[in-house]
Amino acid sequence: MSRMKSIRRLFSLALALLLVSTGIVGAIETNGFLVFEVERYTFPPVYTTKGSTKSSHVSQKFKIRLTEEFMANFKNVPSRNSSGTGFCCAGGNLKSSNGSTRFMWWIRKTADHRWMINMWGEGVETINGVMVSSRNPKTSDGLTIKRWEDLDMSYMHSYDGMNISFTVKYVTAKEIEAGGPIPAAPVKKADHSDLFKGDDLRKLPLEISCDFQEG
Repeated sequence: MSRMKSIRRLFSLALALLLVSTGIVGAIETNGFLVFEVERYTFPPVYTTKGSTKSSHVSQKFKIRLTEEFMANFKNVPSRNSSGTGFCCAGGNLKSSNGSTRFMWWIRKTADHRWMINMWGEGVETINGVMVSSRNPKTSDGLTIKRWEDLDMSYMHSYDGMNISFTVKYVTAKEIEAGGPIPAAPVKKADHSDLFKGDDLRKLPLEISCDFQEG
């Protein structure tokens, strides 16, 4: 019996090592999530041909799981001849309003194992029948972090009677479960194949697209 137990322990250990070495464990474990949120506030006075509008609030979140498979797609760091592998998420604009305010968020790994991030946004909104550009039409921000857990960025576009904010932050798996359902964004690899198919977002009011890119 003792010999059989020893054999079973050795088999279990060998199996665990095999799963780690082949990446199977990494594929199902999560290092947390990226969560994007766009909020559009409309508040009086905003006038249209039909009179003044009422206050409105559109809030939409997207999530991306930071798996080992996701991390493995950061294949190249910036060099003299290349900007390296970047991951970009773009959107936040209304599907019903072409050219409405949208945001871009870009992250890449540096040669010293940090994460360099840029985010910016611009767009126009139709107010009282007139297309109006944001007061800060090319608002931008940058951040360099050592750990994904340190990620927490946000900024806002302001119009006369309308504010549009964009935030992105790291969220743990436990916090995701406690916070309620968030749709998963589709993610494509640099070769345009699917990394994550994500959820069906066709009925949501805002656009989002995420992909890896080689510079």
